Amino acid sequence: MKNNIWITAIILLCTLMLGACSNDEDVATDVENNEEESNGLEENDKDESESESDDETEDEEKPEVEDQLDLVLGDTGTFDTTLGTYEMTVEHAELSEEVEEEKSTRDGFILLDITIKNTSDHPLDAEDLIYSMEITNNLDHSGSTDHADGFDTVEEFNGELEPGDEQSAQFLTIVDDSDEYFFRKTVGNIGGGSSNQVVWTIQADEAE
Repeated sequence: MKNNIWITAIILLCTLMLGACSNDEDVATDVENNEEESNGLEENDKDESESESDDETEDEEKPEVEDQLDLVLGDTGTFDTTLGTYEMTVEHAELSEEVEEEKSTRDGFILLDITIKNTSDHPLDAEDLIYSMEITNNLDHSGSTDHADGFDTVEEFNGELEPGDEQSAQFLTIVDDSDEYFFRKTVGNIGGGSSNQVVWTIQADEAE
């Protein structure tokens, strides 16, 4: 009889111990699951926050001024770039076969009289602004950039423009014979939304 009682007691004790172990495992599992869910929520919140931040940065970098693609001589174009904002006016154009007795390596030269005004709240480098421009006779092709610094009689852009200041100088480059030319921001400088595009159409008979 005593043996039966001892056996029963041992069985009950084992059962209680197994139940306690099972409860501990369940609690541990619940804790792990809760931690994983919490970490997952934190990661999702972090990703969403980073995504919103990236979107805000992209919105800030995108130009607010629309493209101006149909300007002509005498018109003023407005640029909104990652460097700042400024206005450019193409006042006059002149075609010639040579400059300072130097022949063009193509069909001729084109000389533009230009005024740039800084509308930003910080200084802008005038050379950087003019070097980002080009002339082409085909909008699907790249163009020629400024060569004014290679000639003594051509007035080149230089120095910084303080906010509100403007500078008048010249843009000179080589061109092929054509009925019309396009003065614009180089395609590489408007890639990725770093600037709006501004294009002047210059008729050859207006540049004689």
